Amino acid sequence: MVPRAQAVALVDRLIEQDRLRHELAFECLNLRRHIAQGAAQAPAVGQGFDVPRTRHEWKLAEDQNLRPEGMWLYDIRVDDPVVLAGRAGQAFFARFELLGNQPDHRGVIESLNEIEAPAAELPEVSIVIPVYGQLPYTLNAIDALLRHRARARFEIIIVDDGSPDETPEILPALTGIRYHAQENGGFIAACNQGAALARGRFVVMLNNDTRVVDGWLDALLESFNRWPRAGLVGAKLHYADGSLQEAGGIIWRDGRAWNYGRNDDPNRPQYCHARQVDYISGCSIALPTALWRELGGFDPFFSPAYCEDVDLAMRVRAAGYEVWYQPQARVVHYEGKTSGTDTAGGTKAYQIINEKKILVRWRDTLAAHRFYGFNPYFERERGVRKRFLVIDLTSPATDQDAGSVQTFLALEVIIALGYKAYFVANDNWLFMPRYTTALQAMGVECGYAPFDLGIENYLRRYGWLFDVVMVYRAGVMESVLPHLRAHAPQAPVLFHLADLHYLRLERGAALADDDELRDAAALMKSRELAMVEAADCTISHSEVEAAILDEEVPGCPVAVWPLMTARAGAVRGFGARRDIGFLGGYRHPPNIDAMLHFVAEIFPALRLAIPGVRLIIAGSFPPDEIAALAAEDILIRGQVDDLADFFEDIRVFVCPLRVGAGAKGKLVTAMAHGVPIVTTPIGAEGLGMRDGESALIAEGAADFVAATQRLYEDEALWQRLSAAGLAKVDAEFSTGFGQGVLAQAIETAFAQKLGLYV
Repeated sequence: MVPRAQAVALVDRLIEQDRLRHELAFECLNLRRHIAQGAAQAPAVGQGFDVPRTRHEWKLAEDQNLRPEGMWLYDIRVDDPVVLAGRAGQAFFARFELLGNQPDHRGVIESLNEIEAPAAELPEVSIVIPVYGQLPYTLNAIDALLRHRARARFEIIIVDDGSPDETPEILPALTGIRYHAQENGGFIAACNQGAALARGRFVVMLNNDTRVVDGWLDALLESFNRWPRAGLVGAKLHYADGSLQEAGGIIWRDGRAWNYGRNDDPNRPQYCHARQVDYISGCSIALPTALWRELGGFDPFFSPAYCEDVDLAMRVRAAGYEVWYQPQARVVHYEGKTSGTDTAGGTKAYQIINEKKILVRWRDTLAAHRFYGFNPYFERERGVRKRFLVIDLTSPATDQDAGSVQTFLALEVIIALGYKAYFVANDNWLFMPRYTTALQAMGVECGYAPFDLGIENYLRRYGWLFDVVMVYRAGVMESVLPHLRAHAPQAPVLFHLADLHYLRLERGAALADDDELRDAAALMKSRELAMVEAADCTISHSEVEAAILDEEVPGCPVAVWPLMTARAGAVRGFGARRDIGFLGGYRHPPNIDAMLHFVAEIFPALRLAIPGVRLIIAGSFPPDEIAALAAEDILIRGQVDDLADFFEDIRVFVCPLRVGAGAKGKLVTAMAHGVPIVTTPIGAEGLGMRDGESALIAEGAADFVAATQRLYEDEALWQRLSAAGLAKVDAEFSTGFGQGVLAQAIETAFAQKLGLYV
């Protein structure tokens, strides 16, 4: 029989949960009323929730004389490369007077033929351009393509659909293209004919009134590697002044189509991340050639043109594939140069006719779509059912520190669990060209200035959208938690502490016998434990620290989420390696202490024990005291862009940490590259390592020297530990394993929030 006190407590808890449920229902009702009132006051197009189209300065687009190198960080925008491409097109037209009465065709032929053409043999990609007149724009498109640098070999196939201008005389004189002429059969026939000539594994349809932007082709092709079920990937389309023409297309219930975001600022976050969409306008789309041919290309049912791209996207999905919008693939589209923009007559009139054909063919599928113009913000990504916000101190710089790598991989795991992922950096709202775009390319919607600024403002606008929130670091958690509870009360909050900062401070204080550090550690301990108590679930990378938290704050749920990495493997064998090495970010004081200690106390003995051995010290932001360690046999590498370049040179990875906390990502990375490790007990902490099994663990300087020499010279031991490290990565540190842990942590957080966690 349940004790009376326990039964009363359970009833009280249920009553409280019922009260909270009614409050939430009331808030939802008010929100619906608010949205309905906004819709009633809005025009027929654009009803429902949307982000206000506030205007912000775009300096590069507004000042023709400004160059990127002359801009401040706050002036950088996502689509600055488009402005530069637009300027290049302008200069090309002007140089050869192509839009004037006396174009210099001889000069343009000589200029284009001087450019080194893409390799003609065994192309991986076939770029098909149908043309009908408008020679200046075709030449501009070819100029951009011939200058385009991509990792994949590509061919350029021009299908001339009976052009009435000088196209048949000029284009055959170009050496960098394959020119094919046919009698006028219309746009669809020209596209299908060009694809029939394709030799590449991928076929790209590109209009002649376009100019591709740097990185366009790589971004399209990388998308197929990222999403194995991708059947069609399309570009972000811009006008020549940089403004937005389309960020993916929406097909409404009545068969009409929208270019989402048309005429808006393209740099707004909602336009700048990859996502699945209804369709992409056919002026820049890529498909596997085999799939194109399996589907029969564009359907002549829509001849001569319009809506064939919508229908193709629908057929791609019906065949079990996905349609993706990739904003890192950018194209300047000089819209309507062949068929015009007036739907009242000419070829453009077929747009209205063919929209009706779309409705007739796909009406059953379209029944699940919204009515025309309602809630485009949600209709742009109709398949999204749950949303997950990640908040960290700054954008993850994966080439600078192991923590950033974990944040990046966590976002990948969140997406793999079926969430749409969002990311904001609490302390730095700058758009970071290298790091923000890496998140956007994989589908993360990022908040950044000037469109979003300040966590409270951000959560006031978007907080009600999120199903789950995860916050990194105690300081960030302290800052954002009140705003999360106020503006995202429905979302459980996961606190990712990464490691216990107070534990690292305590160890540093003990090593230095520093009372001020002890006081700082005590203060940090109270702050961190308070955040653990306030969170719905805390995430740690270390079993050791999870056990500490279980003692310090009993009853607060803690999940141990492993450090994650991808298996890289070892290419070079034992005999091809000669160095020992260390990798770490030097904004982290324990890494500085480790290297100063190693060079002073350990490396002198290793010089004598292993003649000719070198120490490679790598990692971002090495301070002067690390740089001063450089010697003939001590190399300071600094930041390493490709980790394989570092790990393939070294025979032994040393990690002589004397202070620190949490699990050490550098060790997981070394194991993933097949490089055996010598470390200290603090270095091995939290990773389940045992001496002699997956690493050698040494306490004092003399033991560290002996272990390093032994591993450096014993090939059999080296091979055994290399294989054991790779096996440990596969079993314990994969993203697949991490998915299961995070899924359980989310369930735990929901239970805690609802008062059901036991």
